[in-house]
Amino acid sequence: MSTRERDASAAWSALRSVWSDLAWTSPVYSHGAFHHVAVLGSTGAVRVSFAANHEAQIARESAVLLAVSNVGLKTRIPQLLRTLTGGTWSAMASTVIEGAHMADRPWHEVRHYFADILDDLQGAQLPAGLPAARSWCGGNSWPDVVERITADFGSPVRDAAQIVVREVLSLEEDVTPSLVHGDFGPHNILWDESGAPGLIDFDNACTADPAIDVAPLIGFYGAAKVGEIVDADVLARAKVYRASLPLQVAAAAALGADRKLQSHALSNFARRLEAGTLHDPAAT
Repeated sequence: MSTRERDASAAWSALRSVWSDLAWTSPVYSHGAFHHVAVLGSTGAVRVSFAANHEAQIARESAVLLAVSNVGLKTRIPQLLRTLTGGTWSAMASTVIEGAHMADRPWHEVRHYFADILDDLQGAQLPAGLPAARSWCGGNSWPDVVERITADFGSPVRDAAQIVVREVLSLEEDVTPSLVHGDFGPHNILWDESGAPGLIDFDNACTADPAIDVAPLIGFYGAAKVGEIVDADVLARAKVYRASLPLQVAAAAALGADRKLQSHALSNFARRLEAGTLHDPAAT
């Protein structure tokens, strides 16, 4: 069963009792691909995972957020409050970043903000204990997971997936690592009333190639526009990472036993392959 289909009411009831100091009177519920979410006024944001590996997932995500919060980023980011495991689910609470999503803002309005945040991340001191790239979707086992979950696909998809995986691994051999958010883009930026951006959702944060954070921007705006704020070599690497994103989501879904999300992500990869847009949605 996918995260979206899980009934989270029992988890919310338990958390309301245990974390009674948070403002549960008017919660705002939502969900992402891997979590149910409740924003509790200004007192906290709570995320719940029902994945098969939920305890390890929340332990990793909370440790990552704690590590990142100690590096002194200029950008507003959440702070870890607490975690809890409840049998079939695990949860973490963090501080709330004030602001609103404005994912439809045009590129010319946001590009300098994105450039500043990328510079902030790349210039940060590397936190101790931050995982390597793709720890959220298998880490060193990611290539094996991709091979397993694409085994039943036709040779074009299966072969393309293996090529993309090899290209990603070869890119990282000679790159100086930096702090990487891991899911950077307008969907994880909140704008406050003064127009200042805040960055949320550090679940995939790692020590890795900074081009990884450029890859999702290509998906939103196209490589030509993103090339206005990064060097050509960074953009070239980011296009390779962009091709791998559905394979990362699919692997994470497989590890969490979310077959529906796994199928959706692999279908995205196949469609992009057929359309010639794996590396850049504006390529055709």
